Amino acid sequence: MTSVVTISFSRPVHVHELRSGDIFVFPDAAHTALIVLDTREIPVSPELVLVCLTLTGCEPISLPRTTPVTALRMVRKVALKCLLCGKPTETELNLPKDGEPISVVCDDHDPTGTAVPTA
Repeated sequence: MTSVVTISFSRPVHVHELRSGDIFVFPDAAHTALIVLDTREIPVSPELVLVCLTLTGCEPISLPRTTPVTALRMVRKVALKCLLCGKPTETELNLPKDGEPISVVCDDHDPTGTAVPTA
């Protein structure tokens, strides 16, 4: 079993970081969860880029890309190298629940002692 060391994911997320399947709330409406179906960026000027969010149950909304929101579900595949051997490992994490990854120990170095030694 791959062991991932994470740190708490408590930072606000900017809308440009959202992807299809993510769930978020606006800080001022913390009880209204919104599910992202699709996102696309709309350049308005060199200083302003809007993100058009297609959400379930409501009309699409466009917000400046740095608008802060609170992520409730943000599943991402992360690739890290094993801390002990450098072997690349990819794992899937729900960042708000699991935290942001900082290091990983691959299956070959299973801390429970159940890994099978390689020849």
